Amino acid sequence: MSTTTRQRSAQAWDNSRPGPRRGVTPLVVLAVLFALPGLLAVLLRIFPPTDDLPALVASFISYGVIAWTVALIGFGLAALLARRKAVLVTLALVCAGLLALQLSWLVPLFVPDQRPATTRTFTLLSLNIRGDLGDPDAILAESGRADVVVLLETTPKAVRDLKAAGMYEQFPYRAGTKSRGSASAIFSRFPLSSVQPLPQTSFQMWQAVAEIPGVGSVRVIAAHPCNPFCGPGYWQSEHELLQRVVGDDLDRPLVVAGDFNAVDDHLPMRDLHRMGLRSATDIVGAGWLPTYPANSRIPPLIPIDHIMLNDAMTATSITRVHVAGTDHLGLLATLAGTGG
Repeated sequence: MSTTTRQRSAQAWDNSRPGPRRGVTPLVVLAVLFALPGLLAVLLRIFPPTDDLPALVASFISYGVIAWTVALIGFGLAALLARRKAVLVTLALVCAGLLALQLSWLVPLFVPDQRPATTRTFTLLSLNIRGDLGDPDAILAESGRADVVVLLETTPKAVRDLKAAGMYEQFPYRAGTKSRGSASAIFSRFPLSSVQPLPQTSFQMWQAVAEIPGVGSVRVIAAHPCNPFCGPGYWQSEHELLQRVVGDDLDRPLVVAGDFNAVDDHLPMRDLHRMGLRSATDIVGAGWLPTYPANSRIPPLIPIDHIMLNDAMTATSITRVHVAGTDHLGLLATLAGTGG
């Protein structure tokens, strides 16, 4: 063997570095592509936005669980295949930690609260009827399952159509049905008192006190703060107004139901939680119940409709309902007092 050949052999055996095993690079790329939106979800939860596009993106924070799961699997498999594992193992551990963090925000929705009912129960339906587009007969049919109904985005024409369909016969007590524009409305089988509008907002909100047999006086607020694209600051200011109204009297049984245009991860909902309110979904342990959009081929993606209760109230069941013409699923909940 010549000297040149021996030198080349030595270089080939002694100086070459093994490259990555086949399949490692695609796995790493996949993991990074999913880790980036996962990281965005965590940052939006820790530093909550207050307006426009960032607030809309924050509606999808819960999907960070999927992003971190895929990233964890990608980095984990890459670490198994790679010759040099330290960095990939570290990245997999980071993903596991952030996945656990995201799950800590989501899992409580699947765990029932220990909040027993001490009174008779009643049912409440909350539904955004999308102005004149909701089918009045379908709305009446779903409302027939409830004792108290909160309707959002009612218009004068929608109210007339509901009246013609027979809504007034089933629900002789009402609030907000004489509003001139798009408004919230409350329909009740039981007497209503203290009926009054909240201060003017993009969608006029109303409140009333329902005298419910076997339960007593229950304050009901039909909530509909504007979405993040109503204009600079409207989403935040209308949520702040709602919080002030909610805080006026937290001692009596309270139900705040409607289209909040916010998910549990948004700061306005977390503020309501800090005030002592919990969603019926959370209390029952019904899990993650997206309600919007409900008028397309894709399933609902985000849970922006809520039935919120203070600690004097509890829920024993909750389910989603669909009404033709609307772009939200409604929520039908069985509620009761706690004696708290």
